[in-house]
Amino acid sequence: LLLLDIGLLAGASQRDIGALVGIDAFMIVTGLVATLTKVVVARYAFWTISTIAMLFVLYYLVVVVGEAAARADEDTQSTFNTLRNVILVAWAIYPVAWLVGTEGLGLVGLFGETLI
Repeated sequence: LLLLDIGLLAGASQRDIGALVGIDAFMIVTGLVATLTKVVVARYAFWTISTIAMLFVLYYLVVVVGEAAARADEDTQSTFNTLRNVILVAWAIYPVAWLVGTEGLGLVGLFGETLI
């Protein structure tokens, strides 16, 4: 819903919002498979696929949805830019936290992972 809302705020087309949400759903499913599988190679393969999908989501958010937002009024652009930047930072942290946390390499314990 977060991506749907920011896409609607920006005035992106239904096609662009649909693509963004579809890639996001793919990212979530592959991340879930990475977390649930017990086979180590498959675990990291699905983490990689999910992370690549996340990069596509972030690219799409910045470029495609960003172009739509650039056509909006100044207040909408400002709100969009703030929300987009929060999403970029928060989402960029997640795959790193997964990798070093208890689901991945186990370099950080559950408490540290929760703080991240």
